[in-house]
Amino acid sequence: MKNANVFVDVDLTLIDANGNLMDGAEEALRALKDAGCHLFLWSTVGAEYCRKVADLHHLTDLFEGFTAKPDIIIDDMPSTCVGAFEYNVQQEASWPVLARRIIEKHVDK
Repeated sequence: MKNANVFVDVDLTLIDANGNLMDGAEEALRALKDAGCHLFLWSTVGAEYCRKVADLHHLTDLFEGFTAKPDIIIDDMPSTCVGAFEYNVQQEASWPVLARRIIEKHVDK
């Protein structure tokens, strides 16, 4: 997949319960961006919250957009709206390991 669109959640994915950046997250996100991925930050809290968190951690330049997670999707091909590749950073060895796995499996070189 070329130029993959990657949506990253905020709470307990990008930051921990105390608002601290998860270990290795910045390095991993930079690797994904450098591999040609388009990064978007989203949260059920909303777009402004996403931008605030990115600003706080000096990560705004990594993301092309900030948005709330959708509750309802209207599309002519709704089956394409469900991500075929979902990852839980909590179940991975680390953010960098996850980024390498995504790049190896899903990003055309």
